[in-house]
Amino acid sequence: MRALRGTKQLTLAGLLSTVRSKAALFWTLAFPIFLLVIFAFIFGGGDGDRVSYLLPGLWTITVISASFFGLSMVMVQERENGTFRRYRVTPVSPVAVVASFAIVQLLTLTASLLLQSLVAKLAFGITSQGSVLLVVLMLFLGCLAFVPLGLIVGSVARDMKIAPVLTNLIFFPMMFLSGAAVPFFFLPKAVQAVARLLPATYLVESVQGVMVRGEGLAQLQAPVIVMLVTAAVGLALNGLLFRWESSQSIPRRNIALAVGGILAIYVVAALVAPELRMAIQPK
Repeated sequence: MRALRGTKQLTLAGLLSTVRSKAALFWTLAFPIFLLVIFAFIFGGGDGDRVSYLLPGLWTITVISASFFGLSMVMVQERENGTFRRYRVTPVSPVAVVASFAIVQLLTLTASLLLQSLVAKLAFGITSQGSVLLVVLMLFLGCLAFVPLGLIVGSVARDMKIAPVLTNLIFFPMMFLSGAAVPFFFLPKAVQAVARLLPATYLVESVQGVMVRGEGLAQLQAPVIVMLVTAAVGLALNGLLFRWESSQSIPRRNIALAVGGILAIYVVAALVAPELRMAIQPK
């Protein structure tokens, strides 16, 4: 418990900073609603059933954008402006710093997803074929999986010159190849095979499975296991990659272990997991 000392204070400070930041409020609360409206009218024609089909992808985009553009970039910025340096001379441990960032992001993501869902329900009358509680559980697991990945990128990216490049290289393939922005069954088979290596694919599959196909936990075991393992491995790897200063180097062995660990999860998933049901075009 000593390692977590100061987590509460850092979390409260992070939440206060988010509330005071107009940019943070826009990207956390306003932009997801803007994205919902654009997708709903351009691709869904404002129809409730179509919007219900699109929403799992939109939720996934919200989760991955918050985890990488939000969390990763903020970590790098805080390290560059000397905030981490000031923490270093206090009794606060790296574990407490990482935990506070994770908690703040989970809370802001929860608010963002709730607001997006409320607007979708009131404006378009979205429905779920399966349990609403199970939809919530799948989204929570997705957040648990992606927040540690965002923390890893925030530790690895050395400065604000590298961070945007790295986050873009991760974000856009996940957005366009996972079924989040483009229906998965539209993608060529070769692209679908590559998409099985992406974390976002399993979040879309799980949420869409409940909302669109009315599936239960028994049918979603594969994506659930993948997300849980990603969360556990991601959290463990953060301890190997955290640094107080941009000038501090991360041992190459640790970086290789992190990349290899995450990649191993998805190679195994691609080889072992059953066929993704979202690859089948709805009738």
